[in-house]
Amino acid sequence: MENALKTPDLYWRELVQLKAAAIYTRLFRNRVARRVRTVEVVKAISSSSAIAGWVVFKEVPFLWASIIVAAQLLDALKDVFPFGRQHKAASALTVALETIFIEAEAEWQKIEQGKIPGADITDRRMNLQKHRLELEQRNFPDGFDPSQDLIDLATKEAEAYFTLTYAKDA
Repeated sequence: MENALKTPDLYWRELVQLKAAAIYTRLFRNRVARRVRTVEVVKAISSSSAIAGWVVFKEVPFLWASIIVAAQLLDALKDVFPFGRQHKAASALTVALETIFIEAEAEWQKIEQGKIPGADITDRRMNLQKHRLELEQRNFPDGFDPSQDLIDLATKEAEAYFTLTYAKDA
């Protein structure tokens, strides 16, 4: 009997970890997005100011042309910068993790109502873990260094979600 009570508990903990991972990925994506926007703003300002400078001060066309070329090069290489690739990967992973969380939360409702037997709960928990790992490997094949401040923030946000939604300690 003790094992039957433990199995839903393990699924619940996996659900909490999945939510925290989804939140972490969203926070990471948003942080990286700020860097991507900064590059875009620098590129736009340098390109347009170089064109304006070229028109007004025609004495140094090589300087203005160089600035325009640098802005165009920055645009062409934006996906080469780590944060450009990380932003795309984190965006895709955020959606994927939130999607499997929604499915897992719906499963949790059935588990909590006793509609899924213990052995099936274990299989479903293992499938969740496997699916999450596959998504992480697909989007970040080389991995990335997690940020402790984002981990702490994601953990707090996940705890708040579960406390509000289930009136249960996460």
